[in-house]
Amino acid sequence: MYQKKILIPVILFILIMPLSTQSNADSPEGTWNCYLVTVGPGDPLYIWFGHTGLILEYTANSKARFYDFGNFSFKSDHFYRNFAMGRLIYSSVGVSARAYLNYIANENRDVTIQALNLSQRAIADMAQYLEWKVSPGNNTYLYHHYLDNCSTRIRDLIDTATGGQLKEATMMSAGTSFRESFRRYSSHSWWADWLLSFLQGRTIDRDITVWDTMFLPDELMIQVGKLTIETENGTEALVRNTEYRVKAEGREAVPDTAPSNIKMALVYGLISGICLLLLQAGALSRKNGPGNTCRILLTLFLTVFSVTGGLTFFISLFTNHQVASENLNLMVIHPFYLVLIFLFPKRNNPRRIKILVRFWQIQALLFIGMILINLLPGFHQGNERTVFLFLPLLLLQLAGLPLITRNRTTSKGQSSGLLNRAISLKPGRADRGEP
Repeated sequence: MYQKKILIPVILFILIMPLSTQSNADSPEGTWNCYLVTVGPGDPLYIWFGHTGLILEYTANSKARFYDFGNFSFKSDHFYRNFAMGRLIYSSVGVSARAYLNYIANENRDVTIQALNLSQRAIADMAQYLEWKVSPGNNTYLYHHYLDNCSTRIRDLIDTATGGQLKEATMMSAGTSFRESFRRYSSHSWWADWLLSFLQGRTIDRDITVWDTMFLPDELMIQVGKLTIETENGTEALVRNTEYRVKAEGREAVPDTAPSNIKMALVYGLISGICLLLLQAGALSRKNGPGNTCRILLTLFLTVFSVTGGLTFFISLFTNHQVASENLNLMVIHPFYLVLIFLFPKRNNPRRIKILVRFWQIQALLFIGMILINLLPGFHQGNERTVFLFLPLLLLQLAGLPLITRNRTTSKGQSSGLLNRAISLKPGRADRGEP
């Protein structure tokens, strides 16, 4: 009985072995293909900067997988808390290339596919590494906006596959900074562009190399398209051919350089300054109806300033958002604007009015200090729009508030003096001969 149990598997193995050998002999040996996929900007803010990934195809089994490193979920555990504290946890995935291309084609975004001229060994090693990176336990990483994102990781893989030739060819100065690079993709929306730039400190204003600019998928596509590499056959282009799979309709082209938008900053600063001055004047009014309305609107206005300042203070000083550190903008927008809300009682108070004027004088000194610090060597921050946004606003407060508060104080003083004079001239009982 024991011999039968051993004999049966042996016989089956002998019968199957020739069939298996015959099958492998007849099947052609597969080859690897590698494609860089670049996806243009989309509608939500978090995809304004585009996306990138790699398709690895093995011809023997017609298997093609799309790999990328730009995935996160709003539904993941503690996502919002981690995001607020600067712990941006992203993941890598590998999915069907056909399914992904069909999906992305419906988002009206440019899709460009570049066939890369890489050796079979390099692509096979890349496939093995990527399969390991998308496996559970290895598929997450701590995201950095400029140094470690979906594009830089693909850049590094291509550089490794070319033996370091991509990095070697792109280590020259790009003549730009991280701030000016990302602003090319956000400048179409003035307030969003300003806020994104306002929240980030001077650490993103250093000069960067062409290698660094490839944190943007489009830049990675451009530099890969320019590169020639040394191969077994001599010097060849890294990109064999380029396919423009989808061309988005109705989207504005990304500018080559970010516009300054300083004129709009002056306009918005002037409008904000006038509104703020009028609201403060109305809040000092002795008429209950208009005064109460202005106090409510002024409270909302100052709350926006304070919340924005509080957010900037928090992420700059108490989180792991490295790009928000060393932010000079903290000197002009801060949470202390809430103090002004308590300076507008129903009736004029000369002491509080004096504090109001002094507050804006101190704010003007902080503004000048910010500009002076920005002029020091090594302290430059690209916050020109913030400067020109606050310049007219502060000038209006410095020039207009003393006039408004002087009129309020003077009229009140005159009324009190007339009242006292009337009381002193009123005849008493003794003047009328009364006992």
